[in-house]
Amino acid sequence: MASTPSKDYKRLEREQKKRDKRMAREEAKAEKLRVAEEAKVKAAEEAETETEEE
Repeated sequence: MASTPSKDYKRLEREQKKRDKRMAREEAKAEKLRVAEEAKVKAAEEAETETEEE
């Protein structure tokens, strides 16, 4: 008789998949915030150099 994976194994697999997706989503959000912060700093530096040139 062939053995099949238990439902518990499948449930654990599904939960792990959900955790992986959540981690990827959180990492993407953190990356987006970091890029936005860098853009803000760069814009502030450019504005600062413009005022110095005038």
